[in-house]
Amino acid sequence: MKNIFKFAIEFEQENQKFYNDCAAKANNKKLKQVFNRLAEEEKKHEEIIRDLAKTEEIAKVESDIVNDAKEVFTEVTKDFATDKGVLPEDQLSVYKEALELESKSHDYYKEKAAETDDELVKVTFEKLAIEEKKHENIMHNLVTMVERPKTWLEDAEWYHHQDY
Repeated sequence: MKNIFKFAIEFEQENQKFYNDCAAKANNKKLKQVFNRLAEEEKKHEEIIRDLAKTEEIAKVESDIVNDAKEVFTEVTKDFATDKGVLPEDQLSVYKEALELESKSHDYYKEKAAETDDELVKVTFEKLAIEEKKHENIMHNLVTMVERPKTWLEDAEWYHHQDY
């Protein structure tokens, strides 16, 4: 059991560092906010896993990051009209890497939740999987926004996003 906690902590630390790096490199202040918030979320997940490993009381896992990200992305798309908010296409590979990281995080937590008999671990990992799926959706929308900035807001999954 300790190995799944160790791996999860390292995974969350890696994701946190990745998002801190993305925030440091972001030219757009609003996008920088999204990356900083994602880094904070990954830090929170790390702390939850540490508490879980000690069998302590677990902090609230759920977040409202999707709504926050939606607001920021809506503001970013308003800037497209003046071209001051255009997102650099050279960052697209970084955003796709983040999308892949979030997908792996989601899959890891789902898999480990299914494997454990410990009810607290199962419930916590299922909730973490949901949170990682939210992050994955945010990164998917960012990739889509960079690839298709003029149609993004109309087509974005925000309006089809399922609340968990």
